Formats: sequence, structure tokens, C-alpha cells
Amino acid sequence: MRAEGVWMSAAELKPLAAKPESLTQIVYDTIRDAIISKLLSPGHRVSEASLARQLRVSKTPVREALLRLHAIGLVEGVDGSRGVRIVRPSRESIQHAYEVRAALEALAAGLAASRATAAQRAHLVEVAGLSLARAREYDEDGFRRHDQEFHDALTAATCNPYLVGLIGNAYILADALRQRDVPSAGDSVECATQHVAIAEAVARGDADAAAAATSAHVEKVEQLVLAAFLRAAPATPAGPAGPATAAVTGPIDPGGSRPGGSRPDG
Repeated sequence: MRAEGVWMSAAELKPLAAKPESLTQIVYDTIRDAIISKLLSPGHRVSEASLARQLRVSKTPVREALLRLHAIGLVEGVDGSRGVRIVRPSRESIQHAYEVRAALEALAAGLAASRATAAQRAHLVEVAGLSLARAREYDEDGFRRHDQEFHDALTAATCNPYLVGLIGNAYILADALRQRDVPSAGDSVECATQHVAIAEAVARGDADAAAAATSAHVEKVEQLVLAAFLRAAPATPAGPAGPATAAVTGPIDPGGSRPGGSRPDG
């Protein structure tokens, strides 16, 4: 109908239950979690069509999710195929992930020491202390919670949204490879002690010391993770490449929770 020159519908459309961008995020989270849990086995090929069919969504959000996972490094292209392959466990993939993380985090720490507000500096010192307290109490969940909070706060203190995004992707890759390929690694007390050193350097505005401490911290975590990976490697050989179509070990649950912890130690 028409009222005062404006077309009006007889009834309003109902809002969508999920916006397209949130659907893409849900699909991305689901595929990432399936990679971490090995529901999507390392080395196997998957296609947009097979994943879309299992998740009961169109191929568009699946394509967007796979593009993001490819950019992060959890899937790789297959020559002559429209599908992708889940990255295989390797020393090189873990090493490369942590090298990127070390470089980006060192930059972030130096910027945070120069740019952080007084409140941000105080928060970093507080959270670093809490991570150390939980580690000394052998509270693994508590340590990981404060570990994540510490690194998020350090990144936010750079006041650089582009760097925040890059570090976020580096965390996702290092975290996913750690959870999937390394069952146990790291000295939480040592990692938390390094958090304190980083926070104190940021608090006093020493950019060089903050960057150096952060680089040493991530490199130490890398050494611990690689050592654990090499110990476990004989018992966890990489699987075959699999067929050219989707090759999964079971149906994907789009409502499932993320496996494992939120982030590797440190």
C-alpha cells in the first residue's frame, strides 16, 4: 500500500536468525575445530561441496572460511584440484608459525611500551602476576585463561588494529598446530615468569627490553613445543593424502565446542 508518497508493505519481514557474516564465522570455527580435533584428518583433501553438504549450508560461507584458513596456514591448495588439503604435522610448520609469532609479538611489545596507557600497563602487570600465581598452583585452566588475557592485552596496547589482526592469525595457527600435533608441552611457571618480565618492561616504558623479553619468551615456547613434537612424532605419523574428494572421519557438528585449551602455554 501507499501512504503519503511512500510505499509500505502489508507486513514487515522477520529479521534473519543469523547474518551472513556470522554464518561464515560459525562455519570457519567449525572447520577449524574439526582440523584441531583431527575430525578432518591431516593430509586429507576436502572440497567446498562436501563440507557444505555436511554442515547443511551453501558453498559461499564454506568458501570464505577455507580462504581464511588457507591464509592462516591450516589448509593448503592442491595442484589441479578445486579442493584443499589439511596441513600435515611437521617440525617446519610449527617452527614457521612460532617464528612469525615471535616477530609480531616482539613488535607489539615494543609498541605497547611506547603507547600503552597507565591503566593498560597496570593491567598487564596484574594479569602477568595472576598467570604466575595460577601456574605455581598447578591450575592449568586458570593459567591458560590469564595467559590468553595477557597476550590479548599486550596486543591491544599497541593501538594498531592491523597488527592486532596479524597477531590474531599467528596465534590461531600456532595454537591449532600445538593443540593438534603436540599433546603436552611447556613449563607454565617459566612462561608465566617471562610474562612478568615483559609486563614490567612495558610498565616502565622500556621498548627494547619489552621486545627482547617477548622474543625470548616465544622462542622458548617454540623450543618446548618442538621438543614435545619430536618426542611424540614416532607415535603420530602423518596420514596419506587421501582421495580428491572430501575425506573426513565423521560428520561435522556445527554446534560443537572448540577442542582443547584456548591457547598453548605462553
